[in-house]
Amino acid sequence: MQLLVNIDVPDLDHAVDFYQRAFGLTLHRRLGPKAAEMHGANAPIYLLEKAAGTRATSASPQWRDYARHWTPVHLDVVVPDVDRAVDQAVAAGAHLEDAATTHAWGRIAHLSDPYGHGICILQFLGRGYDELVDDTDTRIAPVAAADFDALADIRVEAMRDSLERVGRFDADRARARLRDNFRPDCTWWIERGGQRVGFYALRPDGQGLRLDHLYVVPDAQGQGLGGRVLQGILEDADRRGLPVSVGSLRGSDANRFYRRHGFVQTGETEWDVAYLRECLRQ
Repeated sequence: MQLLVNIDVPDLDHAVDFYQRAFGLTLHRRLGPKAAEMHGANAPIYLLEKAAGTRATSASPQWRDYARHWTPVHLDVVVPDVDRAVDQAVAAGAHLEDAATTHAWGRIAHLSDPYGHGICILQFLGRGYDELVDDTDTRIAPVAAADFDALADIRVEAMRDSLERVGRFDADRARARLRDNFRPDCTWWIERGGQRVGFYALRPDGQGLRLDHLYVVPDAQGQGLGGRVLQGILEDADRRGLPVSVGSLRGSDANRFYRRHGFVQTGETEWDVAYLRECLRQ
């Protein structure tokens, strides 16, 4: 089966310009004076000029209305960076109705185009919708003081690639920095299938919480595990009404990871970037 996407608009030229600037689509061809075929998505999109106040079919009791209207069938535009895509769409003339929120599967923002049609811009995180599949083999477990060496091994293994890229890998220094603020009562193992595959450290810090560490071993990375753990941390922080701060090595993939989960940069040093994620529950 082949699907084609058709969007009624009141002004074809205006719509072609909007969808080009908002989502990077390209005009493939015009099908007469009242229709245009747009490419750039995984299905062709046809913009059809139809006047307001006309009926779609003789059996329809509704008239075309380009004011904001409920659209049970709508476009989901999947992008690598939801915040950047929202900014681009709004600059082109879209209306932001709900700012991006983070879920286990990704981030989503609700908008409408200039013709009243609802559009969602979303960014998948981790395994995307697969994150909604039951993952009962993941467990958070307390850490003991005697676990320090095992924790340090995981930190060194998880950070090696990022540190080597910026020429700062030093296993002894990585262990020493973990030792400097090691608090077993604020540190938890991440276990999957009975195996320890990571850990995180979260402690009180002023009027909020400080995420000192969140590491997943390389073999368990890229599967959404870190995102699910962080999402759980943030949901608990929201229930408690607390913001969460974190720091990340400049040039590390962790910067993109934290930004995807709603953290906003608040500072920067020669080597590190500071982030804060405000409480979403007021």
